[in-house]
Amino acid sequence: MKILLYIKIKKEVTDMPPLDAHLKSSKQRTGKEYEELHHWIDDDKQKAPEIHDISRIPENMKYVNKKWGEEAVQEFVLHVKEDMEHRLKENLQYFWLFT
Repeated sequence: MKILLYIKIKKEVTDMPPLDAHLKSSKQRTGKEYEELHHWIDDDKQKAPEIHDISRIPENMKYVNKKWGEEAVQEFVLHVKEDMEHRLKENLQYFWLFT
């Protein structure tokens, strides 16, 4: 019974860092928040899986470069990387492999 309760709680946990974390990371790296870029990456819940899809990163990089410039391409890739690291950490914590 405790395991089922734990699984239910874990399903409610977000699988991505909050927007503020991405804005802060971008600001520290570049001096700019790239708020519009980060909203594009995460806000549309139907498109977000495609935008985060590893196989589509080259295609999405071209779009980002055209819309926001070369520096934003780096921020796009690092945003996706931060999301994946966050998801991996949550999955490892779920199995008590990471604290």
